[in-house]
Order: sequence, then structure tokens, then C-alpha cells
Amino acid sequence: MNKLKLMAIVGVMSAALLLNGCGAQKDAPKENTKQAEQKQEDKKEDNNATEKTEDKKEEVSLSDWAGEWNNMGSYLEKPEVQGAFKTLAKKENIDEKKAKADYLEKRKCEFNGLKIEGNKITFTSKIPSENGDKIAETEYKFVEKKAVKHGSHMLEWDVFEAVDSNAKYKVLLMMPIHGEEELTHFHMRYGNDKDELFAKEGWFPTFVKPNTTDKQIIGEIEE
Repeated sequence: MNKLKLMAIVGVMSAALLLNGCGAQKDAPKENTKQAEQKQEDKKEDNNATEKTEDKKEEVSLSDWAGEWNNMGSYLEKPEVQGAFKTLAKKENIDEKKAKADYLEKRKCEFNGLKIEGNKITFTSKIPSENGDKIAETEYKFVEKKAVKHGSHMLEWDVFEAVDSNAKYKVLLMMPIHGEEELTHFHMRYGNDKDELFAKEGWFPTFVKPNTTDKQIIGEIEE
């Protein structure tokens, strides 16, 4: 009798273990599925982040600067703005002649007009409204966005390279358009070596909208 009881107990325990085992096996796929879903979700988030980064890169194009632009330097010899150099000289505690010479050097540029259409730029000898000679016409592609330290400030440049390796200006550094509340303008640099352009100190060719007034130019000089 005791032997029969013992066999019954062993049978019950075996059945319990078997059921638990089945239950564990049944739950295991659920656990694995959850882990797989989480991995898939993480991968999706990583892909989304990558796509956002790529989209941000693709967002930058010359069309952001589309239109006609005047070289600010073309305004700097106008009689109407000469008083601004006197104010600048007092502000910097130097004589007026030096103040003007330094400012002209900072804005120095080989061309006075830009016409930007799509990925193409036409560089002209005069501001666009004066129909000057065409210096160059080049198609550019966006390469990178780079922050560079200039003095105590970090400046962000968008770098463009000419599609044609024989272009007159193989590399352009462009800053975003800003100053809309006072003087809509942007700074740029041009040349053939981007590292040399990044390294230049105090050189900021500047382009303004064709409807810019002398008063706005004066305000920019005196700033």
C-alpha cells in the first residue's frame, strides 16, 4: 500500500514538472518575440536618426541663397556713407583713414554681383542691375557644414565645391542669410583650397539685397 502511494506521488510530481516545462517552453517564444520586437524598434529608431541626419545634409543647397545679390563693397565709396567711417574710427579709437582701409579690406571681393539659380552661380563685374561683364558661371554641389573658430566665436560655414574641376572658384564657403531685421545679407569666401579659406582671419566678403539702402549700409559699418 505504501508502495502504491509512493508511486502515485511520483506520478503527480512528474506530471507537474512536465506541465511547468511546457509552460516555460510556451512562454519562451513570447520572451524571444519581445526581445526581437525591441531590437527591431531600436533599429528603426537608428534608421530614422540616420535618415534625419541625411535629410539635414540634403536640405542645404544654393537655392537657399537664390536670387540677385550686390557686393557690399560696391557701396563703400559712395559719398553718402563716408560719415560712417568717422563713427567707426571713434569706436575703434583709430584714425578715420585706417578705419576705412581696414573695413574695405575686410569686405574685399573680386566680383560685385551674384546671380544664383538652382545650383548655378553667375559672378559679375558689376551689381546685377548694371549688367556688368560675366566673370564666371559655375555649378556647385554641397559638401559639408563646418563650424570653425574665428577669434572668440564659432562660425558655421556651408561648403560648396565646383562640379567642374577647372572652375575659376573651385570652393565657396557660405554663411546662412541673416540680419533680416536690419540688413539682409550673408558672408562668403571663395578660392581653391577650403583649408586656406577657413584659416583666413578678418576676411568677410558680404552680399546684400539689391534694394539695400545707404542708411542700412551706414548702420552695418557703424555696428
